[in-house]
Amino acid sequence: MIATRRILAGLAAVALAASASGCGDNESPGATSTSSHSTTVTTTETRSPPSADGASAGGQGGSGGEAPPDGKPSGPAESGNGDPRVTALEREAGAAVRHYIAALDDRDGDAVCGLLEPGAIDQVELPEPRGDCAASLEASIGYRDPRGLPVWAGAKATDLRSVEIDGETAKVVVTTRTRFADRGEISTEDDIVYLSRDESSSDGWLIAKPSSTLYRAVGIAEVPPSVFAAP
Repeated sequence: MIATRRILAGLAAVALAASASGCGDNESPGATSTSSHSTTVTTTETRSPPSADGASAGGQGGSGGEAPPDGKPSGPAESGNGDPRVTALEREAGAAVRHYIAALDDRDGDAVCGLLEPGAIDQVELPEPRGDCAASLEASIGYRDPRGLPVWAGAKATDLRSVEIDGETAKVVVTTRTRFADRGEISTEDDIVYLSRDESSSDGWLIAKPSSTLYRAVGIAEVPPSVFAAP
């Protein structure tokens, strides 16, 4: 009986040793390397894709593909005084157009007429003519047409799209947002403004001909095609 127990105990020891040897084989260096490679692949596949400006979701930008900082002008027309891409004449022409739109928005007849070339207002058939340019404009801006046409309430220049200088003349394309007194929506459109060089004016330029913003301000919905052609 004792001998039988010793034989069984020996067999159990042999089986335990064989089992321990098999577990050691599964922890070979090759298996460890395979596990590490799998983690690397998974990390690569789940990395955030680069954004449109070449930067990843982590904030790292790609070389040569970085977007301009917020607030940086997208073109010369919107650049600051220190931008070498813009000449002094271009800045002055852009300023003259902004002052012109602002004067219309303020219903300031004196300011608008001072920015127009002498006699330029004669091209517009104002609905409320008075003794002079300033009085006629102030009476006509915001005119309520009895036919029920939109009643102009004001306009803001939002962007200078382009400024082109050709000798003593200039062409400025400005985006305006127009408000109406009798309707809620705001109209956004590009206005084409032609200018002529005049060093006696505050901005060095005068508006050569009334633009579509002035026509709309005095209640003229059908702007003549000649307004969009160079003078």
